[in-house]
Amino acid sequence: MRKNHTKEHEIDLKSWFFKFRAKWYLFAIFSVLALAAAYVYIKSSERIYKFSATLLLGDQHTGSKKAQELLNLLEVQNKGIKVEDEIGLITSTEMIRKAMLHLDFNVSYYKVTDHWLNNITDLVVEEQYETAPYVIRLDTTSPQLVDVPMQIRMLPDNKYELTVKGKDVARYNFRNHTILEVLPDVEFTKVLPVGKPYKDKYMSFTLLPAKHADISPARKHYFVVNSLDSQVGHQQANLSVSPIEREARVLSLVSQGSIPEKEILFLNTLMNTYVANDLQEKNYNGRKTLEFIDAELAQLSDSLRISKQALSSFRSANRIANIDVQSNINYEKLSQLEIEKARITTDKIYYQNILEQIQNGNGVAQSVSPTVAGIQNPNLNNLFLELSELNKQKAGYEVNATQKNQLLQVLEGKIESTKQAIVANLKNLIRSADISLKDVERRMDQIETNLAKIPENERHLMDLQSQADFIDKRYDFLLEKRAEAAISLATNTTDKKIVDHAAMVSAAPINVKPKMIYMLALLFGMAIPAGLIVLMSNVDNTIQGKNDLSAITSIPFLGVVAHGSKSDKLAVKNNPRSAISESFRSIRINLQYLLSESSFKVIGVTSSISGEGKTFCSVNLSTELALSGKRVVLIESDMRKPTFSKYFDTHNASGLSSYLMQGLPLEEVIQQTEVENLDIIPCGPIPENAIRLLELPKMRELLENLKSRYDYIVVDTPPIGFVSEYFILMKHMDTNLYVVKHKYTDKDMLGQINELYAAKKIKNIYMIINDLDYSNTYEYGYKKKASYYYV
Repeated sequence: MRKNHTKEHEIDLKSWFFKFRAKWYLFAIFSVLALAAAYVYIKSSERIYKFSATLLLGDQHTGSKKAQELLNLLEVQNKGIKVEDEIGLITSTEMIRKAMLHLDFNVSYYKVTDHWLNNITDLVVEEQYETAPYVIRLDTTSPQLVDVPMQIRMLPDNKYELTVKGKDVARYNFRNHTILEVLPDVEFTKVLPVGKPYKDKYMSFTLLPAKHADISPARKHYFVVNSLDSQVGHQQANLSVSPIEREARVLSLVSQGSIPEKEILFLNTLMNTYVANDLQEKNYNGRKTLEFIDAELAQLSDSLRISKQALSSFRSANRIANIDVQSNINYEKLSQLEIEKARITTDKIYYQNILEQIQNGNGVAQSVSPTVAGIQNPNLNNLFLELSELNKQKAGYEVNATQKNQLLQVLEGKIESTKQAIVANLKNLIRSADISLKDVERRMDQIETNLAKIPENERHLMDLQSQADFIDKRYDFLLEKRAEAAISLATNTTDKKIVDHAAMVSAAPINVKPKMIYMLALLFGMAIPAGLIVLMSNVDNTIQGKNDLSAITSIPFLGVVAHGSKSDKLAVKNNPRSAISESFRSIRINLQYLLSESSFKVIGVTSSISGEGKTFCSVNLSTELALSGKRVVLIESDMRKPTFSKYFDTHNASGLSSYLMQGLPLEEVIQQTEVENLDIIPCGPIPENAIRLLELPKMRELLENLKSRYDYIVVDTPPIGFVSEYFILMKHMDTNLYVVKHKYTDKDMLGQINELYAAKKIKNIYMIINDLDYSNTYEYGYKKKASYYYV
């Protein structure tokens, strides 16, 4: 069983190979077209090369080193940087925009080469960088037409022709990089002098001859003024950044482009811009700290000068030099309490300012951190650091994500929760400061009560002295903090480092590989016709051969009729050594062998529809029987569409309809043919109702009469798919031949005859495949090798 299955599978593969070989010209045509298309693609495609660079990310937080030391003292968890956020910053539009502002890529130069493909259209175009025959100096203070080709044709007398043609052309302002207007249609040609500025309402530039020009022949040259947005979009689309390994802090920057010099310059500039931007952000906190301390020092400097001047004046006026020891102790305590009160008041003011900024919607992005302000509160410091980290993550996500992005929404929720926690912490700290102030004021009142006993001058002197000491200590404290902040700012460095500068990965382009492209083109050239053949074979519902016929019907198969020319109607007689004659000879022998044990006289020939060769088979089978020495009569019972006149020199003045309807003698309706032993009964005049005539008893009488005169009676019946005459004549037949035409008869047309056969309403029926071309079918392909037997 398995062997049979394997054999059938192998035959199926051979069958497909036969179908492919029969359509070899399709493979040849499509292969040539595919290879031609590959050639055009290779020649017209811009060569794209790959470039790479590597960048190291440090392990520090954004901020000064002093801030990191303070965080370490407070034991705040070191979260480090996130590689994904840094990748988002590098590939962001703003970062690439900053890099492009440092580069002079405003003008791109192109040439249409002198290749024969450009006779069709401008297919082979090359970009030139520092090799163009001219240089365009833009006047960036004036508007320019951007992103439209401007053709240059050099003329004698140091002149050139400028041609601009385009639709929806933008008029661009290079000073603020904005589009002023969009012109729906621009087209003009001007002749201008070389080396002299040209300016109009659309553009302003100067064309200068290049020192190092490419002298290779070209059909034409043109240049394009690029807007900043188009430059950023182009570079951003060709840039990819990823870590060299999982969880690695070394990033690989990969870019693609056609001009190596431009891509290398872009990658190096982008990395330098990113490193400089990182250092700039880290220095920002240091500058904010210095500004805060300087403002405090300026205020305290005036207060310190005034307090010392007041103390000196009071001592001079009242001649006071020493104060009692007890008074010194009391005043020292009072001074300490005043310092504590001032510190609590300062902290409270700071808390209130931060709380007011948050409640007014200003956020805390520009606020001085608690540590820098001298406030040692670990919880509040941790919340500030957490909020800073969340804002940095949000900045990274906002590069490519939309407001509806779930990750961005979750991050915004965390930021809001952290803000609420800061608000709650600040309110608690304010309440705690109020309680502490009340306690300090109570203790100060107690000391002041004791000091009331001291003489007024001495007490006033102590007040001035304590005020001056407090201001002096605070001033010294801020001076120390300012020195620390200045040192931190001066020694601040970035933790980002360029490891490898940009370089070309390979000298071979990544998009044009001729061998692979030609191979793929050849595969496509072979696959397309193969697919078409398979598709047409699958959608073709006609009879393809014996296997197709066996798959849809259980009616026995009798034989095939070879393909022949339409002009050769009587092939059996006119060309007895032809393949058609041999086909009918085989059908006759098979029919006689199958019915050798029964006495059959009447043979009915029918088909599904008109055009399948039913009459052709009837005529040639009758001729073959007659040539074998048998007396044969051929009856044309298809009285709706008679065709015997195409095969025999006959007339329809009298025939079957005359015999059945008018009662003519049998001798008058039988006509002899040029074939020995073969007579025919044509249909005669076409009746109005053929079915009624065939139902008459005279039809049975006719057949019984003919049986006594002839060895075989062949009845050419109407097709069963159109009319019902065959079902009337079927009862008179000893055997039936059902004709289907190769690649013509639809498989669905056999449904009716299959039902009759399955219900056993018709017996002794056999299938014949007509018009089968041996050279175009796998099943009978072997017969074409016997063509030398046929004439």
